[in-house]
Amino acid sequence: MITLYQFPTSPFCEKIRRILHFKRIAFSIVDVPRVAVADYASVSPNGKFPAIDHDGQAVQDSTDIAHYIERHFPTPPLIPEDPREAALCHVIEDWADESLYFYELVMRLGWESNAVRSVPAFARTMPGLSDEEVLSRLLLGVRAITQPQGLGRKAEAEIVADVERHIAALNAMLEGRDWLAGSRISLADIAVTSQIQALRGAQEATAIIDSFPRIGKWEERVAGLAPA
Repeated sequence: MITLYQFPTSPFCEKIRRILHFKRIAFSIVDVPRVAVADYASVSPNGKFPAIDHDGQAVQDSTDIAHYIERHFPTPPLIPEDPREAALCHVIEDWADESLYFYELVMRLGWESNAVRSVPAFARTMPGLSDEEVLSRLLLGVRAITQPQGLGRKAEAEIVADVERHIAALNAMLEGRDWLAGSRISLADIAVTSQIQALRGAQEATAIIDSFPRIGKWEERVAGLAPA
């Protein structure tokens, strides 16, 4: 039996839920309070979530979890068999996790006009804090992460232009094909979809995504096989 320990608002946790649903693996969920992460050190000593417990084996980090699940539950496959397609899948997943993620973080949770809409969901995992305190923690937390990373030092218009290029690139990758890496759904599709859904928490990003109907149809295909 697998237990998923998660932050419900995290795109990386959504990624693992989608993988488990795609694999048709029975699992239970524990929502981790963000104010009590240390209480879950037995499953995630480094405080990273998602984390899973599979019959006593704890695994952290969404990519490590994905490959662990693929080894133990190989059907249906998550990684393409063809080496070139598998390599492409790896690169696209990394693009989702290490690039798109920071854009959704800034736009969804770092811009106050968008962050206020996320407060109720975050407040459920931050008991004892007022909505104003939750919002303040979101804004300050995102700034602390993205200022050193670099994206937090960009102007909003520059970030929107960056996202337009990323979404246009995704649209181009889907031209004439149903999936991002090979002839069937893969980890690449699930990883990117999870970040796209998080980006939709920013109204500016939603407008960009919706201007590409091909992406919406791809999102529907992914959701049909790997729902969140």
